[in-house]
Amino acid sequence: MESKSTPFGRCATPFLSLQLIFCLSVVCTTSCCGQILAVPVTASAIAWNSSTAMDVSSEKKKLTAAIRSNQFDPASKAVDRLIKIGTPKAIEALVSVGLGGDHYGIERYIGSKLVGLPAGEAFDRVCELAIKDRRAPVRVILTLVLANRTELAANKAVLTNLYDNDPSVALTSVEALAKKENFSSVDHLIEALARLEKARNADSLLAYEIRRCLLKITGEDFKNADDWRNFWAPRKDNYKKPDPKTVKKGMTSVRRDPPAFFGMEVVAKNVVFLLDVSGSMEKIDELPEEPGGNSPGGRGTGVGAPEIEKPKDSASNPARQRLKRVQNELIRTIEKLPDDVMFNIITFNHEIKSLAQGLKKATSRNKREAINYVKNFQAQGETWTDHALREAFSASNLRAIFLLSDGAPRRDNTLLETGPILQWVREANRFRRVRLNTVGFAQAGKSLRAFMRSLAKQNNGEYIELK
Repeated sequence: MESKSTPFGRCATPFLSLQLIFCLSVVCTTSCCGQILAVPVTASAIAWNSSTAMDVSSEKKKLTAAIRSNQFDPASKAVDRLIKIGTPKAIEALVSVGLGGDHYGIERYIGSKLVGLPAGEAFDRVCELAIKDRRAPVRVILTLVLANRTELAANKAVLTNLYDNDPSVALTSVEALAKKENFSSVDHLIEALARLEKARNADSLLAYEIRRCLLKITGEDFKNADDWRNFWAPRKDNYKKPDPKTVKKGMTSVRRDPPAFFGMEVVAKNVVFLLDVSGSMEKIDELPEEPGGNSPGGRGTGVGAPEIEKPKDSASNPARQRLKRVQNELIRTIEKLPDDVMFNIITFNHEIKSLAQGLKKATSRNKREAINYVKNFQAQGETWTDHALREAFSASNLRAIFLLSDGAPRRDNTLLETGPILQWVREANRFRRVRLNTVGFAQAGKSLRAFMRSLAKQNNGEYIELK
């Protein structure tokens, strides 16, 4: 008889002798004549399934023990064996034990293995768990895994999570769809945007990210779902994305005059402004030889300071002091915050100070208090960026951070390695998906600019450089 495929190769189909048939293990099905037929399961099949189940159970226990004792090598070996077994139950064991906890290294290792999993029942189970697992961190990780796959089941799971009740999962889905850049997702993104508008959340961070994703996929930008439907419906069957040189940029706001910090729109409802007030912020920067960039968006030379000509003499312009520019810009931002925004201001040098414990509502009274707080900034001390980031991430329900700094992280007059800081933020933010936007200074040096750019990039944020 012909051999039969299994998840692990091909095996010979056993003869259906009475000695090998177990009456307890039959699957009923209906023939074309309407008769009920018994499909036998052989003793060898039962023995094989039992052995596989025991292997899965054994490796699951080994993985659990290795994770509890923080031993990566034994844990990775258990992961490899479960991947080799390759059954849906093996995948369930990996996910239930290894994902969604406090074991970043093994989570990344499992994720890398799941990305390379061949199509089949085991991969289908990954897609199911990406939607159905009760733990939001697991749904986040598996959604990121599926962002790297092109199968229909993977795309379906990512699209399903676009409507997840947990904001972190929904935001991760948008990240995945932006990475895929597939026209087939446009209708779903429009529908998700329509639901947010119906729930009066059109100005939420999720809605903003959906519009930004649509902009990346199509090269076009519209303010609301109806406009998107009117544009997309007659074109989707033969749409061609416009030349990248003509693609629109940054037109995702639904507000007439949105609050912005150095040109970056404040779209999150829960936000922290994290500001460097170290001694170097006292510096006064001269205007560049070729200013340029003095746009309303505030991304160029004149941000936070009056647009004036460079002085004819060599005297410094006080309005170009870094701290003063930050104070002026932040005050303008605070004044425009809607009253449904929750915010906090954290300053750092060799100390970490906060306007409040946790986030506070942007009421008129609280905004006046915040503005007075900003006016009293004083520049002194070192740049303890690592401690400052830890303080910012301690806020509950946080959705965005705006970090501004003009100096490399430093402690006791010694520069700190930025790699461990990037790593800590990556771990702290792997489930929360907080948008980390950064603002640096062109005069601050190449290494700092690279650090600030990396912080923004790895946390789905934006980097702005002031001159």
